[in-house]
Amino acid sequence: MTARPAPQPALRPVGLDRLLSARLAINWEVAAYAAILFAAFALRFWDLGSRALHHDESIHAQWSWGLLQGNYNHSPVFHGPFYYHIQGLVFFLFGASDYTSRVSAAIFGTALVALPLLMRRRLGAAGTLAAVALIAFSPTLVYYSRFFREDIYMGAFTLLMVVAMWRYIDEGRQRWLFVFAAGFTGNVLTKEGSFLAFAVFLVYLDVYLANQLAVRTLAARELDTLPRRILLTVGFAPWAWIVAAIWPFAAPLRRNLDWGDDLPRGGDVLLLLGTFTLPLLTPVSRTVFLEKLGLIEKDRLSWEKSLQGAVATRDAIALFGLFAVTTSIAAFAGLQWKPRVWGIAFAASAFVYLSLMTSLWTNLDGLISGPWGSLDYWYSQQDAHRGDQPWFYYYMLMPAYEFLPLVLVIGGAWWSVVRGDAFSRFLVVWLIGIWGALSWGAEKMPWLNVHIALPACILAAWTVQRAWQSWSGRVASRKTVATLGSTALLAAGGLALVAFLPGGLAFHLLRGAVALAVVAGVLFAAWPLGRSATAFVTVVAVIGALTFFSLRTMVMVVYERGDVPKDLLIYTQSSPQLKDVADQINALAAASGQGYNLPIAVDTADSFAWPWAWYLRDFKSVSYADFSNGPPAGNFSVMLVAFGNVGRAQDYAASNSSVQYGSPQRYPHRWWYDETYKYAMSVDNGQACLSRSGNCGPFRLETWKVIGNGIFGGGWLDAWFHYWRDHSPDRQPGSTDAFAFFPANFDLETGKLSARPIEPPGPGTDNDGRPSFGSLGSLPGQFFAPVDVEADADGNLYVIDSATKKLQKFDPQGNFITSIDIRNNAADSGEQSQPWGLGIGPDGEVVVADTFGWRVRVYNTDLELRASFGDPPDTSKAPGPFDLFGPRDAAVDSSGNVWVTDTGNDRIQVFTLDGQFVRTIGSSGSGPGQFDEPVGIDIGPDGAIYVADMYNSRVQVLNPDGTYRAQFTVEGWGGIEVNDKPYLRVLSDGRVAASVPSLNLVRILGADGALSATISSESEPLNRPYGMVESADGKLWIAEGGAARLRLFDIP
Repeated sequence: MTARPAPQPALRPVGLDRLLSARLAINWEVAAYAAILFAAFALRFWDLGSRALHHDESIHAQWSWGLLQGNYNHSPVFHGPFYYHIQGLVFFLFGASDYTSRVSAAIFGTALVALPLLMRRRLGAAGTLAAVALIAFSPTLVYYSRFFREDIYMGAFTLLMVVAMWRYIDEGRQRWLFVFAAGFTGNVLTKEGSFLAFAVFLVYLDVYLANQLAVRTLAARELDTLPRRILLTVGFAPWAWIVAAIWPFAAPLRRNLDWGDDLPRGGDVLLLLGTFTLPLLTPVSRTVFLEKLGLIEKDRLSWEKSLQGAVATRDAIALFGLFAVTTSIAAFAGLQWKPRVWGIAFAASAFVYLSLMTSLWTNLDGLISGPWGSLDYWYSQQDAHRGDQPWFYYYMLMPAYEFLPLVLVIGGAWWSVVRGDAFSRFLVVWLIGIWGALSWGAEKMPWLNVHIALPACILAAWTVQRAWQSWSGRVASRKTVATLGSTALLAAGGLALVAFLPGGLAFHLLRGAVALAVVAGVLFAAWPLGRSATAFVTVVAVIGALTFFSLRTMVMVVYERGDVPKDLLIYTQSSPQLKDVADQINALAAASGQGYNLPIAVDTADSFAWPWAWYLRDFKSVSYADFSNGPPAGNFSVMLVAFGNVGRAQDYAASNSSVQYGSPQRYPHRWWYDETYKYAMSVDNGQACLSRSGNCGPFRLETWKVIGNGIFGGGWLDAWFHYWRDHSPDRQPGSTDAFAFFPANFDLETGKLSARPIEPPGPGTDNDGRPSFGSLGSLPGQFFAPVDVEADADGNLYVIDSATKKLQKFDPQGNFITSIDIRNNAADSGEQSQPWGLGIGPDGEVVVADTFGWRVRVYNTDLELRASFGDPPDTSKAPGPFDLFGPRDAAVDSSGNVWVTDTGNDRIQVFTLDGQFVRTIGSSGSGPGQFDEPVGIDIGPDGAIYVADMYNSRVQVLNPDGTYRAQFTVEGWGGIEVNDKPYLRVLSDGRVAASVPSLNLVRILGADGALSATISSESEPLNRPYGMVESADGKLWIAEGGAARLRLFDIP
């Protein structure tokens, strides 16, 4: 008989076998997670490279790319170094491009979506799904997951710390302490702003530990009531962190207070975070007490001022000693707590931290720039007030973009505090703490909204779960699902109707009726489900109503206009045209055969070199120089010039016979959201409400009076509603423009070189058939910035260009006749000059107001100089009659007197045509006959003087003798933009044409100031309209400074 072998127990799969043998149960929840994660991945990776790199993005990309070239060294100025290394790895694997420069941010942004899955025990099934969805589709988090800055990395590391904290508190597994340490290390390797989150966490953990100790003490005495617990927690809180640090040595105290032998798990996390943070806070000692106590000289250990480069031996010893003290204190507490855990975690963290700070030990200066320089520089920069945003900045951003989680949080926060648990209260503290810290901090930027949006999404998700749990009779039936779905659709449709119905009393009444119907419908839907379902049905209604608008907002800000600053979330952005210019440079490099040896000059004024340093990274013959003193020596095929230096570049082009440039291409280099809210909140005499000025803090009664007046009488609610709905401000974005100079024989359209230069076009018409002349360039008949125009008795037109300093003469049709450079020495970049105004005398004399040449110049009809008068201002004394502080415009009366708006001195100066002083009119102020930035000036048929009183937003009318006659307001005047200067023209029918450059239109006003008509082309809008002159046939020539041309409009 054959013996059967004894059966062997089945072997449990391990390692890879276990992974391969695992089966995933697919249900609706798993499918929902998969769909959301796929959508999140697509939203973050699709079309990543279409938007031009932002100024900061280009610096980070260039440094990451430079790391691969071996020329990256850590600098606290640009934070890091973690994301430089991780992005450098991306470049190594996939190459360098605009797309790949954002890949690492997109990876971390996607990981952020998945992290709530690790908190399912705390958030519950509904809450976890809500958290994943809210983060996946958050406008703020999606935008900055596609943006190469530090904040999305910090957000991921911070949430990892939160996950590890609560997993450890729940489970007690030491692995989560190591994960917590990893999140901490990633945070401090990314940006110093992480210390704000650490402060919030430390405060919470200290109070949480105090509460746990209070419970133990009271429970042992059977006295555990809520009032006693609160009182004892308050009493323990100031000392809880010390108790955690000395826990092993506090046995008598523990026995007396019945705390037991084991430190509560919240205390474990508190001790770990505190001991890891303490050594990195060492630099704060310099300004907090070392310098104040006179222990070291001021700024001796300042990284910015003293420790860059070689470090003196005594300073190195001082730094080592300071770190030795703080690290020893931290090590003492940590090693007596959990020696193995703390030792391994701290050693690993320190090794990774120092390795990246030193670029894998190739830059030993990182041993100082990292541990000392990072926080020392960041702390000292708080006085810079970058962005100069008011205290309410995030109170605008969050409702505008994160309104969906914010509405849920409003109810959830109350629920958490009153009926929540430790976790939910932590979420409230996290949200309020980081919101308050960022609002209090000096630097306020839209990307920091990431750190508010993240806890808001998590707390909103907890609210969803809490509402779900409160529904005692919930049944997952088809009928229930249909009811909830109908509720969401009803709310969505109702809000859509309320939002998109037109204005008017009837429609406002209809809005109210729709809103009431929606509320009634929701209550009707909730009624059969029971009273306990009210909270969840309300949450479903809120989500249903706001989801469409939240998704719409996300799509608009991220994909529709991610590089057009119509959104508060986009503080400033490189324009799309910049990438077009980069493509043209590449086309010229290929067409010329020079490739990456193409000689290029880049202006560095006002940080203009960025992002060009990124886009020109492969070119070998790029010269970077500040063009304020003229372009660098050499012959360049391409010049990229900041707007303020275009005159110097034009002078260089005119004097350089080796390279002939064609019409330069004007483009917005970077543009920004127009921050009118700073002035809307003005408390003191029109002064902007800023972080460091304006006297408009939240604790001033006057501030709240302004807010109340704005809400109840200033139309703020209506303006906010329309911005929330459409995200379309009523003003154009501000911009820093630039010019790209290419060879004259290079065709920008085809990207090819021709045998002969392309000639500039002559007079033509616009899209609507209106006569026009001029184009961008330095050739005869071309302009860079035409700002004023006059006509003589024969209809000849005279145009002054503030950039090229040229006065050009044209016939009545716009054909070029002649021109001169008004400077004493033509094309002399060193001579101060910037003309802005023209006047015509009785005999055809042409008067030029040279604003920043501080003088008035008079020419005859052949443009020969006949007189020049005026002196630079001397601010140390009262202005004399010839001290002209920015003469902006001029007009000549029938007697030959020249009326000049002396803008900086807030007065009108009158001279004869040969420069003899006649009289002064006006002074600074807002009263009759007083001025605040007088700009344009013209004289009516009756001799009355019309003055554009810019900052007073009015036209003042003076009698021929200069006495006050009348005034009227002009809507749109009063802005502070340097190029926002209005001009006037008294028309033959007695009306007044007033240009409004900030709104790109011209208003036609009656003699009493009533609006008669508006000139503004829809098909081809005006672009910075300035000076105007009426033609012989009763039409209006308008100088468009932003379009380098003049156009002839019918006067309505």
